[in-house]
Amino acid sequence: MADWYVSSAAYATYTAFQTSHAYTVGNLIVPTAPAVKAKWVLRCTTAGTSAASEPSWATTNNATTTSGGAVFTNITGQGSFFWTAAAGDIPTLLGGVGTTRVAAGDRIFVSSDHSESQTGATNIYGSTSSGMVAGYGVIQTLCVNRAGSTPPVVADLTTGAICTVTGSNATLSLMNRVETYHYGMTYVVNGTGLTPQLVITAGSAAGGTTRANYFKNCSLQQLSNTATLSAMAITVGNAILDNTTVQFGNAAHYINLSTGANLTWINTPSAITGAIIPTVLFDSQGNFGQSSYMILRGVDLSALTTAILKSRNTLSVVLLDSCKIASGVTRYSFAANTAGQGEQIELINCYNGTNIISERHEPMGDVTTEFTITLSGGATDDVGAYSHKMVSTATVNKFVSPLSGFWIDMNYTTTGSSKTATVEIISSTTLKDDEIALYLEYQGTSGSSVITMANSLVATVLTTPANVPTSSATWNSSPATPVKQKLQVTFTPQVAGRVRGQVRLGKASTTVYYNPQMVIT
Repeated sequence: MADWYVSSAAYATYTAFQTSHAYTVGNLIVPTAPAVKAKWVLRCTTAGTSAASEPSWATTNNATTTSGGAVFTNITGQGSFFWTAAAGDIPTLLGGVGTTRVAAGDRIFVSSDHSESQTGATNIYGSTSSGMVAGYGVIQTLCVNRAGSTPPVVADLTTGAICTVTGSNATLSLMNRVETYHYGMTYVVNGTGLTPQLVITAGSAAGGTTRANYFKNCSLQQLSNTATLSAMAITVGNAILDNTTVQFGNAAHYINLSTGANLTWINTPSAITGAIIPTVLFDSQGNFGQSSYMILRGVDLSALTTAILKSRNTLSVVLLDSCKIASGVTRYSFAANTAGQGEQIELINCYNGTNIISERHEPMGDVTTEFTITLSGGATDDVGAYSHKMVSTATVNKFVSPLSGFWIDMNYTTTGSSKTATVEIISSTTLKDDEIALYLEYQGTSGSSVITMANSLVATVLTTPANVPTSSATWNSSPATPVKQKLQVTFTPQVAGRVRGQVRLGKASTTVYYNPQMVIT
């Protein structure tokens, strides 16, 4: 493992090469007009007087350049020199010009007062697919206080280092074929044109598809306010945002995932920063990846007031677990006949500013938390009584793709005898057993943890359906023309343990309320 150093602030203090100058061994110089991605540091390794003109500097690590009688070795960013030989920008170390110096397992220390500005297309981890770092291991890019210890220690980790890309249709690609860990870094795209873009990707073609990029205490900013079609894109592999914020320059900007790309976003208060809030946070624009997932845990999205997910005929899944949202935000929107049936956005134990809610939204309908039409003596949380409301669409199919409620889990210890699991429901119409059912999972084989499944659905697709049993349970409020029924499954548990139930609604354009508790008798 090698250490590397980057600091634009330190680089600005270095001495530029002089022509016809007597150099001694150990003198450090930089080119007289260092270009972006080529901000070298060179050390005199053979004393002598330099030539009357500046040479073309050798770019690779430890390569030598002769100028007159002096010889200079390219030591850019090398850990043995700490901040005295820090590269002037990150791509200089990572193959922006020439070949990369960094290998899997290395650490890149970036000073907190570092600020670099690139133009056009910039790949932080390699200028081409052949120049990208490859192999197994993690490259760490760590923002640190350069006034601290050398090498840096835990107390030196901080925030503040900035990498900005500008220009027409500028792209900042965090591209690699190894796994990467970023701490305290701010990555900014602020270009012009239609499609400036910040891209997180695990490389292309050979061997990049399973790699991950982890961002801790970072900021990802898509600030190109003239570009209305610009997406912050995750194109390959897995991206993990840990206490990492996003910022946008236009309300039409969004986050997009390509096929096989996944996002995990955790532990982030005020996740969307800045004055401009996107209209939709996750928007496929026709390009969302098949079978992509987005998992958000402990993320505050309350700044978003319009829509979380807009679907355009894909198979993406979004989970918000213990997050905060604005009460009126649209969870899921899609044009008619365009959403894939495997698509879903689910909110578990989320806070909307007033209540703790659990919801599921998909093409087959919506399952939401209800606080008015609730069962007397039924489910309660820290706020009060609640039920779950199911509203199906015309997309449901009673046998293939019903609208599914949340699983109801309970522990049950009595075994060896027949029991009945019951879930209370209420609606405005009498439902039949081919239109709504309780699905049950229990341990039905003695000495085995393998589950047994049962349900109250009509026995076969050709069986004549019957009305679901009526109920005399008391509800605190009710829909118009209330009909009270109960879903029941008879079963015989053989092993003490978990019993799970799920309500599934197969009747189109129907609203049902169910108590998310099972009673076993």
